Order: sequence, then structure tokens, then C-alpha cells
Amino acid sequence: MPKTFICKNCGKEKPANIRLKGVQKYCGDSDCQRARKAAWQRAKKAKDADYRYRQERCAKNWRENKPAHKYQDQYRQNLPGYVAKNREQQRVRNQKRRDQAGQQKIVKMDALQTQPEKTMDYIMTQYKMDASKKIVKMDTFLVQLKAFQGDKQTFLSSYP
Repeated sequence: MPKTFICKNCGKEKPANIRLKGVQKYCGDSDCQRARKAAWQRAKKAKDADYRYRQERCAKNWRENKPAHKYQDQYRQNLPGYVAKNREQQRVRNQKRRDQAGQQKIVKMDALQTQPEKTMDYIMTQYKMDASKKIVKMDTFLVQLKAFQGDKQTFLSSYP
């Protein structure tokens, strides 16, 4: 048995625990133990359908008993320092953004503004825009939906 090992989470060389059987992969630091448990749970859920079902049922019950809006309200009430710090950080981010790009708003770029009618035909084309100065998640593929009626070929040939 080796006297040291490289921790799979933090990457540091640590002394091996002589009480553990087999090859040690994680050190005793709390972050590394959390990572070990998370890896074990992912593997267990992937292999064991019964375990996965029990975990999903437990999460569903928790969500039903603690609705997100009430949970967030209670969290903010219990941690006023967190709320103040978060607001100040957002003010700083907004000011930086204003200084760089004028008065642009923070928006969710992939939100559908109106519900399309289900009975119409649509064509989906790539939507190009410069979002380099926005503070939004832009790794999604943006598309534009255009409704049309009539011949699809005629519409496509007239589309730039």
C-alpha cells in the first residue's frame, strides 16, 4: 500500500489513511469529501433505479413542502447581510455595464415573448446579435421564429 496518494478532487499529494482498504482516491478535507459523496451519488443513481426513484421522490416531497418563493423569502429574511451584499454587487455590475455600453437592460435573451399559434407554420432561422457587452448567458443557440402561410418555397426564396 502506498504511503501517499494524489487526491482526485484537490489534486494534492496527501498521506494515505492506513485504515482504509483498497486505493484511496479522496483526502479528508471537507470539500473533497463532499466531492466524493457527490460522485458516489451520481454513480449510484446511474446504476440503481430504485435508489434514483427514492431520491427523486424525496426531492419532490421537499419541493412540495417548501415552495421556492417561500424558501427564498425565508432565506433572505434569515440572512440580511447576504441580501445587502448581493444588492451592492449587482449595483457595481450594473454601473460597470452602464459605463461600458450605455443604458442597456439586463434581459433573458432566449425568452419567448408571446406564445405562437399552434395552427400556423413556422420557419426557424439563426438569430445574430452582438451581446458582447451584456451580462447574460449567451451559450444558447438563438433562433428567430417567423410565421408564414402559403407555399414554403416562396417564403424561403423571399427570405434574406
